[in-house]
Amino acid sequence: MKAAATVLSDAAANILFMETLEGRGHDIAVHPDCRMAVVFARRSGRFAVVIDLQDQRRARAFAPPSDRHFYGHGFFSNDGRLLFATENDFDVERGCIGIYDVTHGFTRIGEFDSGGIGPHEALLLGDKKAIAVANGGIATHPDYPRQKLNLAEMRPSITLIDIESGDLIEAPDRLYQGMNHYIGSVAVSRDGTQIATTGPRGGMAVVWDGATLRPVQLRQIADVCGVAPS
Repeated sequence: MKAAATVLSDAAANILFMETLEGRGHDIAVHPDCRMAVVFARRSGRFAVVIDLQDQRRARAFAPPSDRHFYGHGFFSNDGRLLFATENDFDVERGCIGIYDVTHGFTRIGEFDSGGIGPHEALLLGDKKAIAVANGGIATHPDYPRQKLNLAEMRPSITLIDIESGDLIEAPDRLYQGMNHYIGSVAVSRDGTQIATTGPRGGMAVVWDGATLRPVQLRQIADVCGVAPS
């Protein structure tokens, strides 16, 4: 069995650096100055690895509290001082956004409620004042790796969170039936005015107004998943 690893390559796909991971990774958050990146474990993993992109080396690793696990995604604040990570408070089936102090060795300094269960991807909107979170609605627990524990009651949602206070700006009670209860990917337009979500199981892509979270465009696309701003 091959070991999991993260790889740094140039534009020609030449491998510049490779680092073995403790388990399977998922997404990567890149610091605003592009000097470092953090690789997150996929759910229900509990490791995050900091990569020094300049010196091309593993700088450190850190973990959430013992009653949390990562959901594989995160992002840096606009000034690069904080790292936000999607996490699961698995004992009470509550999604949260862990907050880590980059300037003090990625010490965890707090958390926000994600407004749902199973926060997957979270992104900082263009105004840098709000976080858009895609809550998959699926309860998981590290004692039952990869098992989905609440499929009959799962409630996916998209929430907006004030980055300063952690208050929910909007937590709509929507069931994305057309997406077959699953969101595959989320992206924010470069100006922060629109959010795109995809539902591969339902073959649907939806564009939402970033301020009101009202749908403004819907397209049926078979097997659609990855989405990114042009």
